[in-house]
Amino acid sequence: MKRVIWLLGVVVALASCNKKEAAEPYVPHINPVEGLFILNEGTFTYANASLSYYDIGGDSVSNHLFFKVNNAPIGDVGQSLAKVGDDLYIVVNNSKYIYKVDAATILYKAKIDGFTSPRNMLAVSDDKAYVTDLTSPGFWSLNLNTLEKRFVETGSATEAMVKVGGEVFMSNWSNYYIAGASNNTLQVIDCESDELVGTIEVAQEPNAMVVDKNNHVWVSCSGGYEAPQDPAIICIDAANHQIVKRFDLSEGSYPNGLAIDGAGETLYFMNGGMSALNVYKMSVDDAQLPETPFITADGRLFYGMRVNPDNGEIYITDAKNYVQNGDLLRYSAAGTLISTHELGLIPSFMLFN
Repeated sequence: MKRVIWLLGVVVALASCNKKEAAEPYVPHINPVEGLFILNEGTFTYANASLSYYDIGGDSVSNHLFFKVNNAPIGDVGQSLAKVGDDLYIVVNNSKYIYKVDAATILYKAKIDGFTSPRNMLAVSDDKAYVTDLTSPGFWSLNLNTLEKRFVETGSATEAMVKVGGEVFMSNWSNYYIAGASNNTLQVIDCESDELVGTIEVAQEPNAMVVDKNNHVWVSCSGGYEAPQDPAIICIDAANHQIVKRFDLSEGSYPNGLAIDGAGETLYFMNGGMSALNVYKMSVDDAQLPETPFITADGRLFYGMRVNPDNGEIYITDAKNYVQNGDLLRYSAAGTLISTHELGLIPSFMLFN
């Protein structure tokens, strides 16, 4: 009898310990000095997007942060990230909402819904951000204090964004959902009035943009998803909206994934077939594109790219075959692979903390 009572006591004690451990919240390791958020898209319609974090100093990755902290999934297709002050915004495309979380703890703060197909978010002031949209002819102006939004019609779907001075340049990447809309232009928006103040014709499907040391906007244009016709990399003077350089690529090329170093002097881009992209490197002052790759994929499926503004290291995501977890590849400024870390499913958008 005493032995039975003793065993019952052990079971109760173990149960109490397990209960106490389960109640302890998960605290992510978010390096406040140097780190990289990585959003894993997940499979379309499966609602299995996830958030990873790469600690640069420790050369380590933490995965599934949003789920571990909030005990809930992110949703269907993690599209992009934006950080404003102490807040991190997670844009979830097919679920049609944006999550606002604490950037240090990943704790849920708010859910902003009512979008049609949100793509990218850019803070244009301390109080306002723009959100582009794939299936609607314009963009959303979001009040960061009240989280109220209004739709601004511009006539074309919107995608990538960069801000130069008081203007935002938006790419019109797709016209699949909007008959007659443009898919070969950039639209220029006045940040104060939210009004369309200019349109710049580029090449088909402008997909990514960066700004260099001269306040020139560089845009990569795939030339069209199904049958690329006019792929190009184009440089635009933000002051007068005029094209200052245009580099046309051969048919079958697929330039995308633009990135730039911290000084705004060295441009990186991906190019090749849609399933076999290599990384190329050039000075923003060059008069022609490089002929040989700076980093070769070597069978990997390069998907996203960022350059560390402090030391020039290059971070590239490998989506593999889209059905298994991808990797983060860390390269030195000289293009040598330093380390590889497993991420989530289809790692894409990266954001420095």
